Parts: sequence; structure tokens; C-alpha cells
Amino acid sequence: MAPVRAYVFSFFAVAASAASCVVDESFDDAQFLCDPSGGDGECPDGLRCAVDGRCRKSLSASGGSGGIGGKDGGGDGSCFPTTCDTLAPKCGDLDDGCGNQLTCGCQGPFTCGGGAKPGECGCSKKQSRTRSADAVFEAKVTGSVAWASVGEAALSDDKWATAALDAGKTSNQLKASAFGFALPANAVVKGVEVSLERSAQGSASALTDKDVRVLVKGAPLATNGAKSTAWPTTDATAKYGSATELWGATAITLAEVQAADFGVLLTVAASAAATARVDAISLTVHYEDPACPN
Repeated sequence: MAPVRAYVFSFFAVAASAASCVVDESFDDAQFLCDPSGGDGECPDGLRCAVDGRCRKSLSASGGSGGIGGKDGGGDGSCFPTTCDTLAPKCGDLDDGCGNQLTCGCQGPFTCGGGAKPGECGCSKKQSRTRSADAVFEAKVTGSVAWASVGEAALSDDKWATAALDAGKTSNQLKASAFGFALPANAVVKGVEVSLERSAQGSASALTDKDVRVLVKGAPLATNGAKSTAWPTTDATAKYGSATELWGATAITLAEVQAADFGVLLTVAASAAATARVDAISLTVHYEDPACPN
């Protein structure tokens, strides 16, 4: 019987030894490398693949799914910063969890804060862009009074393009173009709005609009947006058109609004002697971007 007991004792000793191997099988944090794109299957049981490419016990300490970087809890105080990809859709200036600043952008057509989502990437289907003219010039097609310093009408700077009119006179055409619009590739134009910063120097209520028209391919569209109200004696901005106004056109194409000859013309009529002053001309194009969700 003695040999049998020895055998049984040896069997349990081996079994106990094997069991102790399983129980003691553990891995240090960050001991193994992994591919974050491969998921947690890259790591031993109990560990997860963090964005820094190491198998870790906690992702929240290393910039993983929680999107928060920071110390890994180890004795060396290491910090593993998070990334913009992990923080998405958040954007702007963000903390990487290690005391440093990340500047995270968005992929088009999404913009930071677009779609009324502050601090997040988004976009709205209905959008608009406003541009000032890069070219202002005079055309003597209609009217009889010349404009002076026409280039001063490009930007709002208290310098003016001027036309000194007597009673019953009409100015030549003041044209603005080369607005430099650059819209998304699939944008659908829905409306055009004109903004004129202007004033009358001299007799109050002496000046009114004669013509305000949008130019497409350099030619005026059918709708005259002129207002009957008198120009003020101090600079003020008048708006013409709307988010749905196509100025008599059935459609205005993306190529047309991005062309250098897309613009606006203005003529002014006088009921008494006064000087017309135009400080700034801008256009706003309202459009829809089909690439945006809403």
C-alpha cells in the first residue's frame, strides 16, 4: 500500500502545481503591445487595447473609449494623451488629459459648431456665405452723373464712392463684382441678398434708389430691388432680396455665383441736389448643401 500512497501524493502535488500556474498567470499593465484598430482581441483576457498601442487594465486612464487621457496608475506616473479621433465629434481647443492642448478640426462639409452644435462637428443643410466685392467700377449704360473714387465702395471704412447729383438727375451704374464665392461642390443656390452701406450728403430725403439688380454673367437679372425710401444722411446698411430671392431667374447655378462676373449694380436718383455716398457693397448667397444631414 505504501507505493500506492506515494503515487497518490505525487498526483495531487502535480495537480496543485498546475493549478497554481493558472492562478498566478497575470500580466502587468502595458506589458504587451497591440494594434488599437484590432480591438480588445489583441490583448490577453482582462486587458484592453488602448490608443497608445499597449494592453491596459483601464482605458479611462490612457485615453481610450472614454476619450480621457491621463496617468496610467502605474508607479512611474506615465501619461498617455488622448487624440482628436478619440474625442470626436468634439472639436476646437481640447485637453489631451496630460495637461496639453489639442486643436481638433472637422472633415468637410462639417465645421466646428456647425448645425447649431457648439463644440462639436456638424453642419446644416441650409447655409449662407457673405462676401465683399473685390472689384467696383462704373458703367455709363444709364444715367448721366459720374461716380468718383469707385474703389472706396468695396469695404466699410468710412471712405466712399461718390456721385454729386442735381435735382432730376440719375447716376451712372455703379457695379461690383469678383466676390470670390467658394461654395461646396454640390451646393444648390436658393437666394441672393444684397447689402449696401450708403448715405446722402446734402438735402435730407433727396436721394432714392433707381436700380438695384443682381448681375449673372455680367448681365442684370429682371427683378429691380430698388426701395422707395430716401437715403439717410449718415451711413446705414440697406438689405435687398432674401434667402429665397432669385431676382427673376428660374435658377442661379453654383458656377454662376462663383464666377468673377457675378455681382450687383446700383443707380441713384435725386429729387434735390445731394451727393450719393456708397461705403460698402456685399452679397450673401443662401444655399443648401445636400451632404449635410439636416
